[in-house]
Amino acid sequence: MFGIEVDGNNNHDMNRYYSPLRLFKRHVSINRPSPIPLPRDDQREFEDLQRKANQPTLHPDVPTPVAPEFEGDVNPTTGEKGGPKREPITRSTVDPGGDWSFKGRVSDF
Repeated sequence: MFGIEVDGNNNHDMNRYYSPLRLFKRHVSINRPSPIPLPRDDQREFEDLQRKANQPTLHPDVPTPVAPEFEGDVNPTTGEKGGPKREPITRSTVDPGGDWSFKGRVSDF
């Protein structure tokens, strides 16, 4: 009537519902082969090395932050409170009579 054939035992074409692929299940075996466990210290070192290897690395051209010249809020040279932690523009130590630099960029006035 609706496309389902009924035989004498009231079985509705059960073969299409119970095909071998449909009944297939993956069983995870606990007793599968695995590497020999490492001692605790070696395992910890191995995990640390893996964690370091999987961390994203920065591009080599990323600028490094400039370290402050002094600690605290007061500049010991000038006595200025709340000012910059580094002298913004400095002369090159290689050529004291010429170039000025700021964050590693050199300019000649």
